[in-house]
Amino acid sequence: MPSTNIKNLSVPQLLAMRSDIDRLLQSKKSELQAQLAQIGGDGATARRAGSIKGTKVAPKYRHPKTGETWSGRGGTAGWLAREIKAGRKKEDFLIARPAKRRGRAKK
Repeated sequence: MPSTNIKNLSVPQLLAMRSDIDRLLQSKKSELQAQLAQIGGDGATARRAGSIKGTKVAPKYRHPKTGETWSGRGGTAGWLAREIKAGRKKEDFLIARPAKRRGRAKK
């Protein structure tokens, strides 16, 4: 494709160039999708499921006196680190988990 100085083009010429580029991209997209279909991919499997960063989770540990909690993610909570250093075990602060419900929730 010859190089063109777009600063010297008029608006209608730029719009025509844009539509030409759109057509080229669409044809390239169609070719790539056809190639992907030949090798057995549909494109949906190539997408990431998503990030869990920032997702809130239920607390896993609770201090019995202060009520402070920690989810078990990231660095150990300061209160828990102090208690472990004092000789207690992390398991002493586990919160009892309710049994998982099975089946659909009733409305």
